[in-house]
Amino acid sequence: MRRALMFIMEWLWRLLYLNAIWLLFSLPIITIIPATAAMFAVMDKLVKEDQDEPDFKVFFREFKRLFLKSYPLGLSIVIIGGLLVLDLFILRNAMSGISEIIRVALLAVSLLFLIAISYSFPVFLRYEFPWLKTLFFSFMLGVRKPFITLLMLCGFLLILLLVLFVTGIGILLFMSLIALISTVSAHYIINTLPKLSSEGVA
Repeated sequence: MRRALMFIMEWLWRLLYLNAIWLLFSLPIITIIPATAAMFAVMDKLVKEDQDEPDFKVFFREFKRLFLKSYPLGLSIVIIGGLLVLDLFILRNAMSGISEIIRVALLAVSLLFLIAISYSFPVFLRYEFPWLKTLFFSFMLGVRKPFITLLMLCGFLLILLLVLFVTGIGILLFMSLIALISTVSAHYIINTLPKLSSEGVA
């Protein structure tokens, strides 16, 4: 029991600290994409147990390394996601049959896009694909193990509820929790794939 409590407290500290660093590096707003990529890179090291604690120097090193590399993927997620949200907003009060069909189709596409972006940063960090190939490969991971993907999306929903109803704690943990759930899910699915390296799939 004591060991379990120590394990929980250790990971709580890691998540709090990593989320605080991410918030600090995201303050200029335009740096939120490389800050997110750096956070996922640190989380990847934590999950693989290559690193015991989130380290500021490691985060900063990854931030610099991924600063330019992460923008194509990050901007594509923002632009495509923004267009989907805008389209759904425009059609929210539409009453015609055609509009209803389009709205349902957009909702389906949005769900598929959510699956793709949920795995996108772990996939990008492992394989460094171009952004379109990253999203496609991420989507294929998601549909390969639908039960894991469903659990991951439920985890994201719980994080959203945490932010809505326990806002203070939610803000302190929300992004690092998302990174943890996404990274663990991606690692689990990738480890079930036939052996493949970044050279072999590029």
